[in-house]
Amino acid sequence: MPPKYKANAETASASPSKKAKKAIEEEEEAIAAGTADAVTRTPTVRKPHVEGGLVMVHWNVGGLNGLLTGKSAEERKALLKDLVDKERPDVLALSEHKLQQKNVAAAEKALLELLPGYAAHWCVCTAKNGYSGVVALVRKGLAPAVALDEVCPSLHEGRTITLTFDDVVAVLAYVPNSGQDLKRLDERIDTWEPAMRAYLKAKSSATGGGPVVLLGDLNVAHLDADIWNVAAKHIPKSAGCTPREREAFGVLLADGPYVDCFRQLHPDAQGVFSYWSTRSGGQLLNRGLRLDYAVASAALAKEGGPLTLHECAYMSEYAPNGDHAPTLVALKRV
Repeated sequence: MPPKYKANAETASASPSKKAKKAIEEEEEAIAAGTADAVTRTPTVRKPHVEGGLVMVHWNVGGLNGLLTGKSAEERKALLKDLVDKERPDVLALSEHKLQQKNVAAAEKALLELLPGYAAHWCVCTAKNGYSGVVALVRKGLAPAVALDEVCPSLHEGRTITLTFDDVVAVLAYVPNSGQDLKRLDERIDTWEPAMRAYLKAKSSATGGGPVVLLGDLNVAHLDADIWNVAAKHIPKSAGCTPREREAFGVLLADGPYVDCFRQLHPDAQGVFSYWSTRSGGQLLNRGLRLDYAVASAALAKEGGPLTLHECAYMSEYAPNGDHAPTLVALKRV
């Protein structure tokens, strides 16, 4: 049974309405009575860590101040620390931190006190206060070249951090949401998507055709299996689920060519999501979407190379109340 829903009180937008709370209570009663239909999640077995590889984790935290100082801060910080202790990521990307530049120093101090042993690199939105943003924590001892907000920089929304290692380029991203009434859909499809495709190709070319990994909240549910209620009439008009966005993701994969790392390893998995609405308590019945991805150069999916795809996982245990779960991708070096 999914974990009991508890409202995330950090922001009003994440708190359920009275109507949603009533629906959640009704779902809890139905679950207890055995009359509710949950979306079944295919079990996916985790692979053991390998030494000397590269482990990266992305997590959309929906506001870093809320995580560090909000009403549920102690619980959420404990989950974050547990994640880092268990998974030992070389790179931890937290997106949608929503910080202004003036608040970065204090947040960095608190974050690194919780997670020592990392260096922080910040990308901050300057177009709008309290919006977007990505921070990358890189394990000390690693020294990738760092580039900030190079995809559609004219937006000034702090959406990408690029880490160039000796054998791979990692692009950590928080892709624009098409928004309510799909107000940003044209911009997303006509501006962001081609810019990201060109950027990934340019980064690969700059390293002599080396592999790239795109990791983050890509705000799209690519396949029918990535949408719990794909047959619902409103789905084609919902942000992240429109035919144009889903088709654009397919174009991205073909352009590399790239692979969706999770589908490469678990092609037939059903009910594996990375996001559940906190307004409706979607995680109670595993009613979610897969909006977060690791996308990698197709060469990484072939065994025998110097660097290969080892694992990709969604870790819902770290998001017991819903919203986004962390995404992990692990690469193995020979």
